[in-house]
Amino acid sequence: MTTIKEWTNNKTILITGGAGFFGKVLTEKLLRACPGVKRIYLIIRPKGGQTPQERWANIVKDELFEKLLAEAPDIMDRKVTVLDGDMSLINLGLTQENIEELKNTVDIIFHSAATVRFNDPLHKAFLSNTRGTLELCKLASEMNNLEVFVHVSTTYCNHNLKKHFYEEKVYEPCQDWRIMLKLIEEENPTVMNTISYKITQDHPNTYTFTKSLSEKIVEEYSSKFPVVISRPSVVVGIAREPLLGWTDNVNGVTGVTTAVCKGVMRVIKGRKNCKLDYVAVDIAINALIISGWEKSISENKELSIYNCAYADFMPVSFETLTTQGLDINERECTFDNDIWYPFLLFAMNNLYFHILFYLLQVIPAVLIDSVLFLMKKKPRLIKITIKIYQAIQALEAFTMEDVVFDNKEYKALWEKLTDEDARIFSVKPPVDLKMEEVMLILHKGMKKYFLKENLEDNEHHRLKLRRFYYLDRFVRGILISTLVISVFKLINALLYRYVL
Repeated sequence: MTTIKEWTNNKTILITGGAGFFGKVLTEKLLRACPGVKRIYLIIRPKGGQTPQERWANIVKDELFEKLLAEAPDIMDRKVTVLDGDMSLINLGLTQENIEELKNTVDIIFHSAATVRFNDPLHKAFLSNTRGTLELCKLASEMNNLEVFVHVSTTYCNHNLKKHFYEEKVYEPCQDWRIMLKLIEEENPTVMNTISYKITQDHPNTYTFTKSLSEKIVEEYSSKFPVVISRPSVVVGIAREPLLGWTDNVNGVTGVTTAVCKGVMRVIKGRKNCKLDYVAVDIAINALIISGWEKSISENKELSIYNCAYADFMPVSFETLTTQGLDINERECTFDNDIWYPFLLFAMNNLYFHILFYLLQVIPAVLIDSVLFLMKKKPRLIKITIKIYQAIQALEAFTMEDVVFDNKEYKALWEKLTDEDARIFSVKPPVDLKMEEVMLILHKGMKKYFLKENLEDNEHHRLKLRRFYYLDRFVRGILISTLVISVFKLINALLYRYVL
């Protein structure tokens, strides 16, 4: 059987979203684990006054690439070509010269580019996620040597269906992508964004809506070239290699625990026992590579869909996640916290949530920002509170109801690996893996790589946390005492008026 290393020998690979979370980890993994790769093309857009090449030069300075560059210092110059492009533009914003070069050289495509913000306007999300996929499929259909097209989706792209069990298949989207394309291209963006809640129907956000349309496009093009749709669940930091816990964002479940441990988030709308499905980014990347390899060497060239989900191996409730995160923060890896002692309250009722949010988030934010303003420092808590509220609203659809993702086809894929490939491109969870160990790895990674806090400063941060603990208990005591005294006085007043 052809191994994954042998499959990638002398192959040219195109990766979209090269500057994103997935793109970085995928590029590093391919270059390190598949030394025979001929060339990797990365489509990256200009941003912040930097050219795509300048952005990539800064990206590879990250700790993520240290191991790779220590082994092969010149590998980026030898094997990586950055193309100036934009997934939201016609022809992906590529020059005709670049297009012809890709048509004649690319063997494998990994399409990971997407705007993942849940609150992005419909117009922006559609152009990047849906029309960008269409433009890439058009280009792929004209490639001379294409072996496989691997499309990165999400297990939650069909959440509007309100199912409790999602199969490894393409579901019919709530809108026709062709009609949507015409509307987006012809209508005023402001008008489209204003009525987006009507267009997206029961989708929780524009991200899941545009990803569901993208899957339909990819399915239709699967008759022209071999296609795989890989659907990771909520993606978190690296669990194994090359850097334990590495991450560059606060998206998903680790974002919630980080905000809580930093003292800026104290209430969330959700059920305590709601089960969450998540996957480490290095595992998700290995799944992409394995699925592309299997489709390329297989005689079956029909569309394959894999739900890269792990809740059946390690189910975890929202309450367990936050409780363990707080425990790790207090005992083993403490975040620097200048706000308040961390805690989190769950609210299922909308009115109850908004009362708690006003009391525990809005009022403290206004008070702290007022103090900062008087001290001639930059206010920041109100802005953070607004973002937290938007994030909670966006996450509500996923934190209130349990869903299960069928992963039979995905697990069957594991059995096709050789022992060597199973070791290098590990996707099967160890039987002795404990939830606490995973949480500690992710917690340390968030502290070190995203928050840029020194792990050696634990004692100092823990001391600050203990001070906040006593202050928190003192304030709670005052509030409870005040409440008890008020109730006692009220009862006395009522007894005096109506009884005595």
